[in-house]
Amino acid sequence: MRSNKSFLVTIILGAASILALTGIGTAQSAPSAAAAKEFKRLVNLQTALGKIPMTRQDKEPHRSFLKRNDKDIVYSDPAGEWYVRSSRFWGLAAKYRKLPIADKIAWTAAENQLPGECEGYVICYLSVLRMTYGEYLTRFPRGAYRKRAIQEMIVSFTRIADDAASSKRNYDGPTESGDKAEFLEAIRALRNILTKVPKPEAARALSKLKQVESSYK
Repeated sequence: MRSNKSFLVTIILGAASILALTGIGTAQSAPSAAAAKEFKRLVNLQTALGKIPMTRQDKEPHRSFLKRNDKDIVYSDPAGEWYVRSSRFWGLAAKYRKLPIADKIAWTAAENQLPGECEGYVICYLSVLRMTYGEYLTRFPRGAYRKRAIQEMIVSFTRIADDAASSKRNYDGPTESGDKAEFLEAIRALRNILTKVPKPEAARALSKLKQVESSYK
């Protein structure tokens, strides 16, 4: 009789443990599911925006669609296109920063198209790098996409430095004292970000950034 009792207690305790673990698993998966759902909505929204013909943005059903999503989107006048606001992706990455998906969301934010254009203004390009790939590296200096972010920076720094050394310049560097201060601040901000990334990976980017700085001294 005692043996049967012990066996029964063991079964009950085992079942309770399984239920407890299942509950923990469900609690842990709920935020992940919510994050994935919110992220997918923004990605799908961006896809839908890309399918709207420029000449039909003020026609139905596009007009109502744009109005309905007004808080999540921004218009780029030079391109004549609508984009999901990058702040929506960055905000989502911050909201779920403790989950693995936050890294992917932040990378999507870094890659997201920004409205407007720099028109050859060097400080603008540096600022854009700070707001995109720089922001990603600030949040995830050891993130899964850090090498790609660094490579994008290297490509941009190289293009700017090479242009500065050319006789036919396509970029406009700082000229006024205020511009120069802003330029140096942008350089400092990017350098501070890159120094916090693993050195072997960031070394080349820092070297190219130094070339950019020297080109407009």
